[in-house]
Amino acid sequence: MANGFKPRVLICSECGEEFAFTVAAQEYFAERGYTEDPKKCKACYTQYKKTKRDSGRSTPVSSSRYQIRK
Repeated sequence: MANGFKPRVLICSECGEEFAFTVAAQEYFAERGYTEDPKKCKACYTQYKKTKRDSGRSTPVSSSRYQIRK
């Protein structure tokens, strides 16, 4: 444990389940400059990202909306 990290157990803010914040994950967060602990477990975070990505997609535009001018 070169950086003084040790495995910790956190509680997911979404589902309330415990999840491990491993030494490797803590090193990853530290390398990227994150100062806060993760709030969501991996499953909830993955679902959050999927929902966010899907809601950002626009619906296809109907071709009848645009008229071709000659």
